[in-house]
Amino acid sequence: MPAKILQVEDLEIKYHTKDGILTAIRNTSFDIHEGEIVGVVGESGCGKSTIASAVMRLLPPNGQITAGQMLFRGQDLVQLDEEGLRRLRGKDLAMIFQDAMTSLNPVFSIEQQMLDAQKAQMPGSGRKWQRARTERALAMLERVGIPDAPRQIQEYPHQFSGGMRQRIMIAIALLSNPALLVADEPTSALDVTLEAQILELILGLRDELGTAILYITHDLGVIARICDRLIVMYAGNIVEAGAVLDVFGAPKHPYTQALLRSHPSHSVRADRLRTIRGRVPSLRDLPAGCKFAPRCDMARELCHTAEPDYLPSGDQHVLCHAYGPAWEAAGPTVALPSETRKPLAVKAAKAALASDEVVIKTEQVRTHFRDHVAFLSQILGQRGGAVRAVDGVDIEICRGETLGLVGESGSGKTTLGRTILRLLDPTAGTVIIDGQDITHIPQTKLRPLRARMQMIFQDPCSSLSPRMKMSAILLEPFRIHGVPVDDPKRKVDELLATVGLSSEQAEKYAHQLSGGQARRVGIARALALNPDILVADEPTAGLDVSVAAGILNLLKDLREELNLAYVIITHNLNVLGFIADRVAVMYLGKIVELAETEALFTQPRHPYTEALLSAIPLPDPTLRDKRQQIILTGEIPSARKPPPGCPFHPRCRYAAARCRSDAPPLRALNGGRHLAACHFPERVKAGLSAG
Repeated sequence: MPAKILQVEDLEIKYHTKDGILTAIRNTSFDIHEGEIVGVVGESGCGKSTIASAVMRLLPPNGQITAGQMLFRGQDLVQLDEEGLRRLRGKDLAMIFQDAMTSLNPVFSIEQQMLDAQKAQMPGSGRKWQRARTERALAMLERVGIPDAPRQIQEYPHQFSGGMRQRIMIAIALLSNPALLVADEPTSALDVTLEAQILELILGLRDELGTAILYITHDLGVIARICDRLIVMYAGNIVEAGAVLDVFGAPKHPYTQALLRSHPSHSVRADRLRTIRGRVPSLRDLPAGCKFAPRCDMARELCHTAEPDYLPSGDQHVLCHAYGPAWEAAGPTVALPSETRKPLAVKAAKAALASDEVVIKTEQVRTHFRDHVAFLSQILGQRGGAVRAVDGVDIEICRGETLGLVGESGSGKTTLGRTILRLLDPTAGTVIIDGQDITHIPQTKLRPLRARMQMIFQDPCSSLSPRMKMSAILLEPFRIHGVPVDDPKRKVDELLATVGLSSEQAEKYAHQLSGGQARRVGIARALALNPDILVADEPTAGLDVSVAAGILNLLKDLREELNLAYVIITHNLNVLGFIADRVAVMYLGKIVELAETEALFTQPRHPYTEALLSAIPLPDPTLRDKRQQIILTGEIPSARKPPPGCPFHPRCRYAAARCRSDAPPLRALNGGRHLAACHFPERVKAGLSAG
C-alpha cells in the first residue's frame, strides 16, 4: 500500500451566521494515499466543497475548524499559521477550482499569472530566474495540451474556450508537481468531449507524476471513470466509503442506492426515473436521528430518534442503523408521505390532436451574426466574417414528439432553438409553426403566437426577475397576453402544484429558491398559457442527479398530458436517451446526424456522434477497460471560418482526401429515417451496445 498523503480525523467545521452557529461537517474521517484518486460525491449542500476548502485552509471568514486534525505527511494543517500554509500551497498542495473564468484574473495575461504562481516557490530575481519560470510555464501548458504555447501564453483568459481555460487552471495547479491536488467540480460545465479530454489528462498526470487527487463532483459517471475510492456525503457526514468497484457493485447506504438509481444513463429504459423524495435538510433545521431518515424508504422508528454509528460492512464503511445490532428490534418501517403532483387540466380537444401533425418545420434556416469587431479587423488589415451559428437546417417535429439537439458548445444548438421561437431573426430560410410561416411577420403579429411557443432558459435564476415574487412571475404571462384570471391565487397554486412545488413558494423571491426549485418555476411559467411548443435549453444543467431526474420525469409527464412538442437542447446524451424520441446532432451550425434515439445510440453513422457516445460518463466502473473511448483532438473550429469540405474532417479519424474538399450532404441511409452527413458512414461501428 502506498504511503498516506493526507489523513483527516474526526473533522468538525462550523459556520458563524446571523442564524447562529451551524455545523457543516461532523465526525468526518478519511485518508488519501500517494497516486490515488478519491472521489467525493453527494447532492448540493452535503458538504463536498466545504471539505475541499478545509483541506486547502481556504474556508470563508465565518468558517472555522472546531475539532479534528488534517495530517499532510504527518504535519497538521489545522495548526499551521499563514506562513506555513503559504509554503505548502502551490508547492505541495494545489487546487483546481470549479469555475476557471472566475478563478483566472481577467486583466493579466496567462504568462503573468503563471509567473506569479511560481514566484512564491522560485523567489529569485533576474533574467535567469525569469527565463526558468517562463520555460516551466511553457512546458506545463504543452503538457496539458495547449497548442502553440509560446503564442497563447501571451493571451488573456477571455480569449480561450471553457475547455482551454480549464486546462490552464490545471497547468497552474501542477506547476510545482504537488503531492496532493484538490479538484472541485473541474468538468461540471464542460461538454462531454471536453470532459473526456480533461479526465484523460488528469489520469495521465496522475500516472506520470504520482499525484494524489481529491476529486469532488456530483457526477457518478465521472467517479466511475477515474476514481479508485469513493466517499459519499450527506448533510455533513460521510455515509458510505469504500473502493469504487465495491460501492458501485453493492451500495450499502440507502442514500448511495438512491443516487445510483436516479442516474439517467442510457441503460435506463424505464418510463420514469427513480428520484429521492424531499431535499437535503438545511443546517439550521437538521432532523434528529439519522439525517437521511426523512427521505429514506427503509427508515424505522430508531432512525428518526437515534444517530447511527459508522460501521464496517465488508470492505466498505457505512453510517446506517441497518448494519448495527439493534436493527432487528428497531420496529416496523415508518411510512413516508407520498409525493404527488397535481396533473394540469388539459382541454379534451387539445389532448385528442393527432400526433403526426407537424407543428415545427424549418427549411434551410440560417442564422448568422455580424462580426461586431469588423472595424478593428479593418484597421489591422484583416478581413472579418459573419459567425455562421446556424447554417442551413431542415427539421420537422410533430405534436407530442421530443427532438433532442446535442453537440459541443458553439455547435449552434441554442441559436437554433431561439430562431425557431423567433427570439432571433433568421438570416435566411423559413420557420413554419402550425402551418404558418412566421419567418418575416412583424412583432405585432408574432406576439399573439408567443402564448403557444415558450422557452425554458438555461439559467433559471437569471431568467427570473430578482425583484418579483414567484406569484407575480407566474401571473405575468396572463397580464402580458391580456388573459383574464378569475382567481389569481388559485391559478398560482395550480401552476406550482403542476411542477411539484408547494404553495408556500409563491411568496418567495428567486434568491430564496434552490436550483431545482427555480428551474421548476421556470417550467411552470412557460406552461402558464398551455403552449403547444416548448424549447428547453439545458433543463438539467448543474442540477444534482436526483433533482435532474425529477425534472426529466416532470417534462415527460407534461408532454403526455399536454401533447406538447419539445425541443430539448443539451450536451448530456444521458438525458436524451431517457426523454427524446429523435436526436439531431449538430456541428458548426449544421445537423450531421438525425435518427430515432435507439438507432442513434446503438448504431451511430457519423464519426462525431460516435465520439460523443463514447465519451458519455456511465456509472459503471467495470466498463473502464471495456469501452472504446474516442478522444477528439483539438476543439470545434470557429464558426467565422469553417474548414472546407466536411466541417468535421480536421478532427475525424476516418477523414480521407475527399472529406477535405467535398462537403457531404445530409442524406437518408438505406432509404430509412436515419440521416447522416458523412462520406463513409459504414466505417462508424462503435455504438453503445457494442460496449
